[in-house]
Amino acid sequence: MSALERCAFACLWLFALVARAEPLAIAVTRSPLSLPLYVAQHEGYFAAAGLAPKLIDCISGQRCLQLMLDGGADVATAADSPLMFSSFKRDDYVVIGTFVTTSDDVKLVARRDAGVARPADLAGKKIGVVRGTSSHFFLDAHLLWHGVDPASVQLVDLQPDEMTGAMQAKRVAAIAAWEPFAWSTLEALQGQGVVLPHGGVYMLSFNLVAARRLAGAGDADLVKLLRAVARAAAFIRERPGDAQAILRARLGVEQRFIDWVWRGLRFELALEQSLIRTLESEARWAIRERHVAGKAAPNYLRFMHSAPLRELDATTVGLSR
Repeated sequence: MSALERCAFACLWLFALVARAEPLAIAVTRSPLSLPLYVAQHEGYFAAAGLAPKLIDCISGQRCLQLMLDGGADVATAADSPLMFSSFKRDDYVVIGTFVTTSDDVKLVARRDAGVARPADLAGKKIGVVRGTSSHFFLDAHLLWHGVDPASVQLVDLQPDEMTGAMQAKRVAAIAAWEPFAWSTLEALQGQGVVLPHGGVYMLSFNLVAARRLAGAGDADLVKLLRAVARAAAFIRERPGDAQAILRARLGVEQRFIDWVWRGLRFELALEQSLIRTLESEARWAIRERHVAGKAAPNYLRFMHSAPLRELDATTVGLSR
């Protein structure tokens, strides 16, 4: 081996050593849905699994996913809708597990003084929505379920942290918002806000999503991550009071808010066929309503990377091969 080759080999070895030393970066949505990650950090489950991850706060799963896709993180937390919308543009990410499901995280909050007391009153009104997210899909599903033509309302594109201000300023009559923004809006409206019944039209799944470059090559770290999250989910189920205390401290919220959101959350790590069915349903909606450029839904099985979860606990994987 020449001196040049030895130098090149040494440089590659050093680069690999440094790369392995970099902590796993996880973009985490600042939400009650992210509680298993907060618990895993607080209780030392990451360290026990052999990880020292860097948690990066994001305001939404959409932003967490984008941060990961831009190379700013290795793993992201995201609901199903952002995954569906991104799938029409790129495929460089994989789902490694769903760790929360809920039918009550996204809510339609309306202003009483805008004349909205029931879903039918939304026709002709301006509604704030975060396009390309669960907010967007939930609103359409809610309107259709209650016999309101989605074309009869005017969508106002807002970011999550703009929704409360838009309602206070009466720029919109209602918002489709996830927590904690639905709660904060109701609090700010001081009795003038109302949550419209939704009938469980949308079961949201909250997922761990990894950059595709980690699939296979980074499975050892992904197994460690899933092990810590699985322990955290069990902690939440077995010790809800302690878990709620961690959530209060992490988000700086009151117990009243915790009580408000807690009943709808199911913390359990799995990777099920139901996620693929949800993505397919959302994709058909997005194509039909021309929210995406495409004529057919992608093959969402290709976006599932089940090997790490199968290694941890094969019984939690319910995908059709």
